[in-house]
Amino acid sequence: METDYKKLFYAGIEYGGFPSKGKKLKKKGLPVKRLKRELPYLLGEGRIVVKKLQVYYALLPEYSGKTLVAGKPKGWKSHVAGQLLEEAKIRAERSFDCREQLMGQGLNGNILQVPRELMAVRLYCERPFDRICISLPDEGGEQETEQLRELLCPYLPRIRQVVFRGNVSGLSDWLEEYLYNEFGIVMTKFCGAIGDMPWLDLREDGDEGKEQQPSEKGKGEGRHITPALALKFLDTAVKNGYNTDVNS
Repeated sequence: METDYKKLFYAGIEYGGFPSKGKKLKKKGLPVKRLKRELPYLLGEGRIVVKKLQVYYALLPEYSGKTLVAGKPKGWKSHVAGQLLEEAKIRAERSFDCREQLMGQGLNGNILQVPRELMAVRLYCERPFDRICISLPDEGGEQETEQLRELLCPYLPRIRQVVFRGNVSGLSDWLEEYLYNEFGIVMTKFCGAIGDMPWLDLREDGDEGKEQQPSEKGKGEGRHITPALALKFLDTAVKNGYNTDVNS
């Protein structure tokens, strides 16, 4: 059976890092690497097929080197850092067909533009579940509706409870109607502790929540899934060197 792959290029910062000895990044550019582990996810309507996200990435060392006299860390000139990152993005697209590209927050990345595939990866990590909590932005149009439908559809046939937390809006009204008409699920609203269920939080301020450690699941605010935490998950994954292969 053919596997459905999605390629993503991620650019992040290696905090505290310096260019490797003997590597002249200004001349050779940032190396583009690939995450060995392919990240599984479910997304979209129709036949449920496990898809996989292939992640290619480049990390910009926080410092360009050390000063000759005092040996203090020396930062990048903005135009040099920008050029290195742009060249890495172009190389990832041309060499590995990475058309979807994501910048880390330290590189002015926008957490609201986190690909829905990455959010789907985080939701897949919380399987199995038959209950879910959802928080939504106060405003949303066709794009937000489509994203929500694609994220939830693979799980809704087995979901027995959907709870809503947050402000009522046109998007939440759509979700309530969609769940009842298509799946017979009555969405309930509450403001209490989430408990032991995934919490898909798509609000702009959802990044204020803190992801809990595995030993804390089932307590407090539950298993929080936000765009900011999905970005943090990806950044942590690519920085685990034992998980990666150098491709160029």
